[in-house]
Amino acid sequence: MKNNKQPDVFGDSSINVPFVVPIITSDDKKSIANALNSRLLTDGPLLKKFEIEFAKFTGSKYAIGVSNATSALQLSLLASGIGKGDEVIIPDITFVATANAVLATGATPVIADIEKNNLNISVDSIKSNITSKTKAIIPVHFAGKSCNMKKIVGLARRNNLAIIEDCAHAIGTTYDSKHVGNFGTTGCFSFYPTKNMTTIEGGMIICNSKKFAKFLTSCRNHGISKTYTQ
Repeated sequence: MKNNKQPDVFGDSSINVPFVVPIITSDDKKSIANALNSRLLTDGPLLKKFEIEFAKFTGSKYAIGVSNATSALQLSLLASGIGKGDEVIIPDITFVATANAVLATGATPVIADIEKNNLNISVDSIKSNITSKTKAIIPVHFAGKSCNMKKIVGLARRNNLAIIEDCAHAIGTTYDSKHVGNFGTTGCFSFYPTKNMTTIEGGMIICNSKKFAKFLTSCRNHGISKTYTQ
């Protein structure tokens, strides 16, 4: 009798696909050792230097280092005045952190469809999901491919909506010769090991508003806004 049973690929130990293979150079290791030998392991001059360099790289006025991209999204929502009773439109294909950040503010994530040619949020679906409660859009630049920011910015302006860009996949991505993250109120980046640049953990918010930068810098650390010194 012929055996038509399909092989159990998930139980096949010969198939080994790594979750991630980060590239850590000898210079990276030296930098880590130098940081560990300093008196400040967080919120010190190395963070400030990183923020300045990241702002230059992305062409933004301000960069604020945070614990991860989820925190970046949540703080950006709070800075935009998003809270209980509000709705925030997000794409249906993204990491759960995009929705969790909205829920953490008390607001409701509203799921929009994506464009099947690039897996980014559909502008037409955003339009159909806007209600009187909608206060913001979180476009996710999926797999390093920029969303159609020209149309999204136009739509947001017509409806008085904040744009918080989820740039977790998009370090180095540009749209119309401008780095993503500069089209909205803020841009939120991730340095998790699966990203194309990692600090093991961590995230960054970029913005071009001094008022927002001051708020975000204070809120990331329980109201402490000064950078520590040695």
